[in-house]
Amino acid sequence: MKEIKIVALGDSITNGAGIGDVNEQDTFRYLLQSDLSKIAKINIKVFNAGVNGDITTTAILRLERDVFQYKPDYVTVMFGVNDAGYYRPATDSMADTPRVSAKDFRSNLEIIIKAIQDNNAIPVLVTPIPMNKFYAHKDFPAYIENGLNYIVDEYSQIIRDICNERQLHLIDVNMVFNNDPDTVNLIPDGIHPNKCGHRFIADLYIAEFVKILNIE
Repeated sequence: MKEIKIVALGDSITNGAGIGDVNEQDTFRYLLQSDLSKIAKINIKVFNAGVNGDITTTAILRLERDVFQYKPDYVTVMFGVNDAGYYRPATDSMADTPRVSAKDFRSNLEIIIKAIQDNNAIPVLVTPIPMNKFYAHKDFPAYIENGLNYIVDEYSQIIRDICNERQLHLIDVNMVFNNDPDTVNLIPDGIHPNKCGHRFIADLYIAEFVKILNIE
C-alpha cells in the first residue's frame, strides 16, 4: 500500500506546538503519524494545517495553500472553539456575538467539506474540546447566564448533524471530554490541551483511523 497522507486542518488546538508545555513531538498530529504508522505497518504522513486563533471563515481562504498542495488522502477538520467564542484576538476583548454565527459555521463547514471532496480527499470531522473552569473569560455574562459551553455545544451538534446527513467520518472529541470530568486536568488553561491532553486526543484519532483504514 502506498503512503497515506493526512492533513490536520484546524486552529491552535491542532497546531499545538509552543502552547504551554507542548512541543512538536507531543502534539496529537505527531503522535497520530508515529503511532498509526506502526499500527498500520505503512508510512502515514500527517501535515500540520493548524493556525492559532483560526476560524472556519478564514480557513476556507487557505485550503489550497495549507491543505491541497499536499494532495492528501484524508483531511481532519477541527474547528469550533474560536468560531463560537466572544473573544476577539485583534482587540483582546470580548464582543456581543460569537465570531462566527451558527448559520455561517454550518455553511463554512459545508464549503470546506465540498472542497475536500472535490480534491479527491476524504473529510473527517472533529468536534471541539469544551472549555472548562480554567478559561480566563469564564465569568463573561453570557457564559454565567447560559453555561460556559452553550455555543460550543451547539456548534458540536452542528458537526454531528452534518456527519449524520452526509455519512461522514466523525471523531467526537467534545462528547468524550464532556462525559469524563477528569479530562479537565488535560486542559490547564481552559482551552488548550497539555501533553497528556494531546496524547488523549491522539488516541481518539487513532481509534477512528484504525476503523477507517480497516486495520485488523
